[in-house]
Amino acid sequence: YDKLVGDIFSIVNASGLNQNPEGKFHLVAHDQGARVGWHAIGLGEGRYRFLSYSSLSIPHSDVFSDSLYGPSADTDQQAASQYVRMMVLPNSTTAYNDAILNTVCKSFSHMDQASCQRALWWYNGAIDSGAMALAPLGPYGYVAKYIGIPPDVVANMTQYPLDGVPQTVKIGYVKEFPVLYSCGASDGSDLCKTKFGDESGKLIEKFKYLRLNAPCSHNILKCPDSAQVQQLQDAIVANIQSVYA
Repeated sequence: YDKLVGDIFSIVNASGLNQNPEGKFHLVAHDQGARVGWHAIGLGEGRYRFLSYSSLSIPHSDVFSDSLYGPSADTDQQAASQYVRMMVLPNSTTAYNDAILNTVCKSFSHMDQASCQRALWWYNGAIDSGAMALAPLGPYGYVAKYIGIPPDVVANMTQYPLDGVPQTVKIGYVKEFPVLYSCGASDGSDLCKTKFGDESGKLIEKFKYLRLNAPCSHNILKCPDSAQVQQLQDAIVANIQSVYA
């Protein structure tokens, strides 16, 4: 995950997109990309190189991790995130008669075990780098039920503590640039709770929160409601333009 953070800046540097004197740029990221964006802020370089940040589907990283582990944990988000415990198992795509391969991998066109396993290492990286907490093993939400690896199998195979793993790289307060957090009300994995937006706002000085209504889900830029997609696109542009106002 730390190397992926470095890739953000290496790609921008190599592309020549950072033409301003301080090498700054705007970042718009979704899902795991958004987690990497938050981690870039936590590690330091993103804090002084981002001109603005638009995080799609992922709230402030401290807020999300606190919803998974610790005294402020949200039981709904913990249940929704139980699938992560399956994804990070050793050789997870072969576990329980190839359950992940036959459900998740093939639905995303990863038809072979090796390529899909590499894609899932995002999740291990997020936890091992300290960027994201891991919820304790507990009741399953929709995604975990869909994949279908039983809790006892997960418990027997996992390399992580059953009572969870804390986030160790905290982001803290963000005051250097404007941040937009947008999510879809029907997201079944990274829940779009109003309180996650509210808690994020307490940690970001210049903050905008946009909650798209159903049927908008996890991939909010592909929401079937074109009017709401346009609302999101306008919000991203406004977040960028606010830097120059």
